[in-house]
Order: sequence, then C-alpha cells, then structure tokens
Amino acid sequence: MRLFLVRHGAYQSVYSSERGPALSALGREQATAVGHLLKTQNAKPELLITSGYLRATETASCILRVLGTTCNTIEDFTFNPAGDPKEMKLTIEAANVKDLLVVGHLSSIAHLAHLLDSKAPPTFGYCTIATFDFSNGAWKFLWAEDSNIY
Repeated sequence: MRLFLVRHGAYQSVYSSERGPALSALGREQATAVGHLLKTQNAKPELLITSGYLRATETASCILRVLGTTCNTIEDFTFNPAGDPKEMKLTIEAANVKDLLVVGHLSSIAHLAHLLDSKAPPTFGYCTIATFDFSNGAWKFLWAEDSNIY
C-alpha cells in the first residue's frame, strides 16, 4: 500500500461551521498544488480518510478534483488535531487498498508520520505531504514535499 499523508491547507480565521473554518484562497491553491504533485506520482487513491473538519475535507476535495477521481471516504474523528497516532496507524493498516490518502492536522499527522518511520519529517507545514510504503508488515518513508505556496 502507498500512503499519502497530507496536512490540510491554510484556512480562514473565522469558523464558518461547527466543523471549523473553511480553507482560505491560499489553502485552496496549496491543496490544488498537492493534487498536481500526486498526479505526477500516478496516485490513484481508493480510500480517503479525514477528520471530518471542514479544512481537511476541503483540502481532500481539491486534491481529488485535480486527480480527476472520486473514492470511498471515511470521516474518522480519531484523525482530529489531537488524535492518537497509534489508533490512526491501526485504522490505516486495516485498509485493504493500493493507494490511501489521509488528510489531517499538524500535530497528529506529524506524530503519525514519525510513528510509521522515524525518517519522516518531524513537522508538517500547510499541505505538506509525506508518502510511505507499507509491505510485509513494515512502513518505509519514501518522500516528502510541501506545496511551495505561501
């Protein structure tokens, strides 16, 4: 399985719903850039997992739009900003897919990435992406990049 871990894009300072703030224009640009990067990697997510927070779901929507695809989606509160990386890891490992896209939040995504492989980035800026391979019961960090749009 290839895992694409993405932190959501930049967001507005005003909460637009009970699910938190929406992406800003910059955040939509960042998410679109991630989509283009994933397109060059021939990413074809079969499953999307988000926290359900608006900024995460909007980031995922932008990415999928660029990829020209839809996929099964799970909104799992375990993937919230204070989520437990060990629980997230169990959920991810239970997914039986070739490509998995996870859009989450700064601290929980960074802790999850480090739990999977200590070579992963220690922190994630807006729309930073880290890619991993899971085979034979082991995780391997492949590469990371940010959206380069600030």
